[in-house]
Amino acid sequence: MTTGANQVQLTVTRKSDDATVVLVVNEKITVGELKTEIRSRLPPKFDQGCRLIFNGKVLRSKRKLKYYGLTNNQAPPNVLGNSNIVMDDSKNWKSDSSSSSSEQSD
Repeated sequence: MTTGANQVQLTVTRKSDDATVVLVVNEKITVGELKTEIRSRLPPKFDQGCRLIFNGKVLRSKRKLKYYGLTNNQAPPNVLGNSNIVMDDSKNWKSDSSSSSSEQSD
């Protein structure tokens, strides 16, 4: 799968069953927009179970992918430093502090 300028290839793994999906998206979209795309292709176990984690950090919905270093300059899949994201759908995260909640400014 090839990517164009400003496009990033992401491999998303659903935590509940290790199912994966590969997406090619613009690096300038928000995490919230990415979640919408993921939910349509890889539905979470719970309605609010779409907490995305990359390099040990929970991704905040209002941030752009580029903010987290998810750019077209990423290493190829299965290489250290790649763009593998874990979708933690193990519970309803809406009630907890999560990537869907409001965040403080940096």
